[in-house]
Amino acid sequence: MIRAHLATFPERQDLLLDAVKSIAPQVDRVFVCLNEFTAPPPGLDEVPNLEYMIPDEDLKDAGKFAFSADADDIIFTIDDDIIYADDYVERTLAFTDQLDLETNTIGYQAHAFVFKKQEDRLGWRNFAFGKKCPQIFKVDLLGTGTACFLGKNCPTLAEIQPCAGFVDLRFSRLQTKACVTMWVLPRDEGYLTNNLPDALWETSLFNTVNLKRPENLKREVRQLLQERTPHSGLKLDKVLKERSAQ
Repeated sequence: MIRAHLATFPERQDLLLDAVKSIAPQVDRVFVCLNEFTAPPPGLDEVPNLEYMIPDEDLKDAGKFAFSADADDIIFTIDDDIIYADDYVERTLAFTDQLDLETNTIGYQAHAFVFKKQEDRLGWRNFAFGKKCPQIFKVDLLGTGTACFLGKNCPTLAEIQPCAGFVDLRFSRLQTKACVTMWVLPRDEGYLTNNLPDALWETSLFNTVNLKRPENLKREVRQLLQERTPHSGLKLDKVLKERSAQ
């Protein structure tokens, strides 16, 4: 089964349907976690392959991982403020010829911790999903708004929930722990569209959680940097060349 997993909250209900309708025709099932809702918002019943849950507590972005999947399912975790291209699933899965999902997780929003020559220091190289990316690069941190992976490599809610609000960090650490390599995929500028209006920017988890820099977030970052594997920021062909030389 090809699945899409999404978590949302009431302030985003006007965006939700746009995101869902862009991905639903491309997958077998869409699973939506409706944090803080008391009833499903209008329009969801128009999507025949959609299932939803209303959790007893606010799971935030951890709600993407509140659904059980079989080991051989292909999971796309998505966000409520992104419009996914009509060929998103097909195009993404085409890269699995090179990057078998048994041992690789792929996506479009990512970060690699690299040495920056111009600044003479280590720092993050960022791959924003709406920006052009010319090649496949190995990364240390993959965003769960644009990630694709096998059910066997999907963390459980219990593993993810302690990092609700910044699940990308825990998700990426767990991929590395499972010996799964993360990659950012090539695309043209604007292939994926940010659908978040300025008026809702303050509701983003970046503003409500990340900018506050809670201690557990800082701890996750430190641990991710300690646990990351070699070849951060290198193109796929260079990584394969270096691996074969070892």
